[in-house]
Amino acid sequence: MSSRFVRSIIISTLFFGLQCTQSRIQAQETATPSNDVSATREFEIRDGRPYLGGQPIRLWGLRCNNALMSPAVTERLVNNLDNYAEHGINFISISLQGTNGGFPNVDAGPNAFTPDGRLIASFAKRTETVIREADKRGMLVCLVVMMPRKDELLVDEAAVRTAIQQTATLLESRKLRNVTVNLFQEFHHPTRIHHAIFREPDGDLKKSTLTGWFKEIAPGIETGICPNHLTGSSYDYPGCEVKFFQEEMAIPDVGFSINTETADRDATGHEGVFNRFHIASMEKEWRNYLDHPNSAMLFRSPYVEDVGGQMGTGPNFEMGGRGTGDKDRGVRHYFEWVQTNVGVWKFPTHIRANQPQ
Repeated sequence: MSSRFVRSIIISTLFFGLQCTQSRIQAQETATPSNDVSATREFEIRDGRPYLGGQPIRLWGLRCNNALMSPAVTERLVNNLDNYAEHGINFISISLQGTNGGFPNVDAGPNAFTPDGRLIASFAKRTETVIREADKRGMLVCLVVMMPRKDELLVDEAAVRTAIQQTATLLESRKLRNVTVNLFQEFHHPTRIHHAIFREPDGDLKKSTLTGWFKEIAPGIETGICPNHLTGSSYDYPGCEVKFFQEEMAIPDVGFSINTETADRDATGHEGVFNRFHIASMEKEWRNYLDHPNSAMLFRSPYVEDVGGQMGTGPNFEMGGRGTGDKDRGVRHYFEWVQTNVGVWKFPTHIRANQPQ
């Protein structure tokens, strides 16, 4: 039996045990907010352009969707926010139902809801912590509510509605406004979705229904729903405010839009390792967003999001190395590219080297 196989079994067992323990403890909790109820900066869309705290901004993002899985993981993200701003990254995403857990367990990501849709208190606290820490640095947070890999953990459509409305209640009651909300990532996924309300047909009606449930509680927070990039469901629908799309889908011509995840160039098992063709492809994609002030992207890498990974240290919110090999894993190239081509983030603008302040 190879040492790599043994290590994968050990890591999988540890994460499974941790998740089971957390689920037993958290299921008994109710959301208990802190005493801080000060309002954050407010995100708005005006004439198809993003504004934060009344100021026009450009957004350069990093997808961190498994960041809420434990206090330690959330702390790692918060501890890196200053470095993100120093490299021009002013936009992050987090998810209440985690994304692909990668190696060694694709289902290792978090789930913030009880089966009947109640938001678990510890997840509510960590969500607020990330949003407020981002606000201190003039950053925007994209909060994803549900995912096709986890929607089956909600028992029925009533639980889906409860989960959406408890999320809206958290944001509204805690005055967390430096956010935009992606209600469901990969609507009409071809294989994994459990609940019919997240699938075609009648996608426009279903998306509008989901949005309406959120807007009953938080009418002032901009929302949308991201379709799967392969199945033809639209990113636009009645009531949509943010046109969420993913991977190789074309940037929408009208309105404000967000690419929720650029296509992976590094691969699970080889996370944080890039060859020269990967680098050239990524830079071409990043340059495309320089010319689209009405759109933003969230750079996605298994190095950043995979739970465990080959190194056993993921999710890795540190930029790491330049990705030249197994001993140099990381996404430093993206950080340095944004810093050079966009500038350091000092709200409300990016400042490039030698640029007058």
